Amino acid sequence: MEELIAQYTGADEDSRLTRQYIAQLEFDTTMHKLAPYLSKGSSVCELGAATGRYSLTFAQMGCRVTSVELVPDQVNILKRKAHEQQLTLDVFQGNACDVPFIPSQSQDLCVILGPLYHLKSEKEREQAIKEARRILKPEGVLAVAYVSRFFVAGMFAQLFPELITPDVLNELNEQGTVSHPAADRFFRVGYFSTPSEIERLVQSTGFSIASHSATDGFGRYIANGVNHFTPSQYQTWLDYHLASCDEPSLLGSSNHGLVIGSKANESIF
Repeated sequence: MEELIAQYTGADEDSRLTRQYIAQLEFDTTMHKLAPYLSKGSSVCELGAATGRYSLTFAQMGCRVTSVELVPDQVNILKRKAHEQQLTLDVFQGNACDVPFIPSQSQDLCVILGPLYHLKSEKEREQAIKEARRILKPEGVLAVAYVSRFFVAGMFAQLFPELITPDVLNELNEQGTVSHPAADRFFRVGYFSTPSEIERLVQSTGFSIASHSATDGFGRYIANGVNHFTPSQYQTWLDYHLASCDEPSLLGSSNHGLVIGSKANESIF
């Protein structure tokens, strides 16, 4: 836990999602997929809110936002940004696996866009989704993001060939983790999923799947081209991407995936 907190202390998620087109694509796609559930006055909870790029946007849209973030430094940045933008959010420092301060059946939408990148045990991942289910209203919606282990293997091949060893790739493929000391800390504190695993997790914890999107598509592999687009070219690429991002064959190659599910009938679970 200390190593995870250290990884994100001082990090600015706003900058990560805006400084390059390839990262903006992730944000724009996520917002596009969430848009149908973000009506003015709706109750939205973000577990793992970081510095608030999404939470603040939800608040700007008129949603009633509850934000939970593990890293104290990130919580402070989020609170400062909310104050500067004169936005009202309920902000808590806490763990996505246990949010007793949020009442049961109080939220229309629960967004989990970071915690599953780092919850290494199946029990923890299930706890996070079950907590989301608890706080959601009977017709509530869940949105869960993950990082594909297949993409991570491709990134290693492209950028970190020293990590292309049987031990590293076997661990990544079989366990979704990277423990090699030569790997960057982000990978060592990370958990990397398969698309089918996330679908099973969401369904097994009481949700029916509404959509499953490749948030970046294969764009990360052509990042040099995407990042040098003109604004009009980026918009054209974004339109193309949004029309194709639910194509199942793209899921494993995308850096990030996004699963949206609706809460199933209580009597079933």
